[in-house]
Amino acid sequence: MPSPALLIVVPLIVASFLEGFRKLIPRWFADLISVVTGLSNFILALAWTIHALTRTQVYWFGDWYPRGHVAIGIGFVMDAAGCALVTLTALLATLSLLFSWKYSEHGGGHYHPLMLVFLAAMSGFALTGDLFNLFVFFELMSTAAFALCGLKTREPAPLAGAFNFAVTNTVAAFMMLTGIGMLYSTTGALNLAQMGLLLAGRHDRLVLAAFVFLMTGFLVKAAVVPFHFWLPDAHAVAPTPVCVLFSGMMVPLGLFGAMRVYATVFQGSFVSTHVHWLFVGGGVATALWGGMMCFAEHHLKRLLAFSTISHTGLMTLAFGLWNKDALTGLFLYLTAHGLVKAALFFTAGILLHRFRTVSEPALFGRGKALPWTAVLWMLGGVGLAAAPGFALYTGEGRVTSQAPWSQAIFLVAGALTGGAVMRVGLRVFYGIGDKGPTDKSAEVDETPETEAESHRIPWFLFFPPLLCIGTAIALAFCPAFANATYSSAVRFLDFRSYAHAVYTSATEMTNMNAPNEPLEPDLLLGLLRVGLAAGLAFWAVQHLRLPRRLRWPSHLEGSMDPVRSLQSGHPGDYVAWLTLGFAILGAATFWLGI
Repeated sequence: MPSPALLIVVPLIVASFLEGFRKLIPRWFADLISVVTGLSNFILALAWTIHALTRTQVYWFGDWYPRGHVAIGIGFVMDAAGCALVTLTALLATLSLLFSWKYSEHGGGHYHPLMLVFLAAMSGFALTGDLFNLFVFFELMSTAAFALCGLKTREPAPLAGAFNFAVTNTVAAFMMLTGIGMLYSTTGALNLAQMGLLLAGRHDRLVLAAFVFLMTGFLVKAAVVPFHFWLPDAHAVAPTPVCVLFSGMMVPLGLFGAMRVYATVFQGSFVSTHVHWLFVGGGVATALWGGMMCFAEHHLKRLLAFSTISHTGLMTLAFGLWNKDALTGLFLYLTAHGLVKAALFFTAGILLHRFRTVSEPALFGRGKALPWTAVLWMLGGVGLAAAPGFALYTGEGRVTSQAPWSQAIFLVAGALTGGAVMRVGLRVFYGIGDKGPTDKSAEVDETPETEAESHRIPWFLFFPPLLCIGTAIALAFCPAFANATYSSAVRFLDFRSYAHAVYTSATEMTNMNAPNEPLEPDLLLGLLRVGLAAGLAFWAVQHLRLPRRLRWPSHLEGSMDPVRSLQSGHPGDYVAWLTLGFAILGAATFWLGI
């Protein structure tokens, strides 16, 4: 197999070349070489994913292998879960670069190098087996994201969004670094496996404090309530292809980082505690809050950002259940959500390309000339509601089979987020009902991202969302994918196998098939959720024709101002909420962990 270091080195080299010669390189060449680089990363990552299904292998940079029980060198752990995430990252990055072919804001030639640096950082974050290098890739990923968010430097809104993003995530980085220092003072190690072996059975106050600092850093990146405020602001101003990577991969990678550190460093420490229920509580709050705020939004990018928050909450809930079936469902859900959300952002980008706005009231009825775009958008809404036939539905079934009470959370979150997207579709593409209440975020139109004539939609704008929707549906009917995900989840939970691979450089695995379970109850629940989403959408657009007493819950569109005011846009407020969340997480951790 080719060296996994190529997944990082090649994008960084190409990014350096494009940045160094950006004034000499024509736009078409920058587009071409960036897409080819992303595609090569996808092919290599897919090959490693197939290889990792039967063999977890560790690549040690500089051949610095462990000596005895001491792991000094830096290694990439090529397990199935990490490699699969890198594959999905490369796919979404390639489609984003294709979507931006010739049209999206070039940012003075900085766009393509930053996207490739972003790709390299996310890939390294998913694969590294060293805690400090996890922080390094976290920071590289954040730095590229800040710059991409504020790419339009001549406009105040992108700069403000990038500044809020940078402030909150920099605070998160400092917290991560503090937690790393605490663990290093305790263990004298930075390798995840070595730290996990040294901390087995130990959960004193220093370890608990390190856990709180580290998890806060990851949960900020994952936009879990109340650490989420930066995300809608960043999505509202970032270029559409960048939003695809923000929602499709960067936010889930924050959750994956928390899972990786918990599985390798803290799982043995907290085996006799109930700390994992912290993630269940946080996931429930995030899913419900994100769903309500999503339904209240009318700026398409902010609406999709809040839906990302809601679905991240559902994945966090699955993480907190911490068993093989729940993690299987989480990995299925994460993959399908990334694809569906990418398709919706791409479709919103088509609307921006055509009409120069992503405001729901301003777009009312203007999408009637785009029937195929309407199909993609409505399919995305149905997919967010985890309809039968989408891989999200399969993933949800695995999670709820382990916690039947969670069906209510998935039902409400799916109905609110799917209903919000369908509501937009009814108004924008079919002109049904009224324009909806106008809020401040929807009043401000974006500066055009495109340079082409507005009446023409090129194929490379339509192909990425079509591929994403098609893949999210196809994976639901692929038993091999379900079996591979189940096998990955089982190995992810098995710290002994992970540590064995680190100290021996490889561990052979046997294929494990997912158990077949009847899905009749889940089918009814899935149909009910889609029906509720559609009902909410029609209720919202037709609410003025109903008696006043029957207009709720469509009032969620216009009656959320008190809570929406919390999204103030002031970084000081966001850091205050981050501090409050840190305090709550710390108090709950010490209560459950001692």
